[in-house]
Amino acid sequence: MKEKIVVDLKKMTNTLSEMIDLVYQGFMENDTQYLNRALNKENIMNDLEKEITDSVVQLSRTLDEKGQKEFVLLVQVAQNLERMGDELRYLMERLEIKIVEDLLFSDIGVEQYKDTFEKMRKSVNLTIEFLDKNKNELLETILKNGDEVKETVGKYRKEHLVRLTKGLCKPRAANM
Repeated sequence: MKEKIVVDLKKMTNTLSEMIDLVYQGFMENDTQYLNRALNKENIMNDLEKEITDSVVQLSRTLDEKGQKEFVLLVQVAQNLERMGDELRYLMERLEIKIVEDLLFSDIGVEQYKDTFEKMRKSVNLTIEFLDKNKNELLETILKNGDEVKETVGKYRKEHLVRLTKGLCKPRAANM
């Protein structure tokens, strides 16, 4: 059963990686077709997360406390991956507005998006490595990188507000 859960987690990480690439392409090429394909990937991720959670709940009924802790960790990985998919879905909604309304981003804004996407890719790649090699010591690195992504987004939001007040960016693009 654990092997199936790990296989499903690997499917989730690969699907998330594909989703990140599609959203990035949609952003860079102003093309909603990529975003539509990414949305399909997000639906796959949701289904996989539900399957993993259901499997762990059923399995945990037969395990002792130590065994349950190991599987709780796997559910947490699935939930974190699914949340990243949710964040990308939210971003896709914003990007659809950008594309439909033909909003342009400053060069700095584009570079900041690129940087954020790279940090997300790093999180996914670390998770893939964790699952492939079962290296628990990577958990701290994964969490640290997740915190770095959050800090980066906060920093870039503040910098964007400065650009807005200086008139370098259009207010309509502010919610991006």
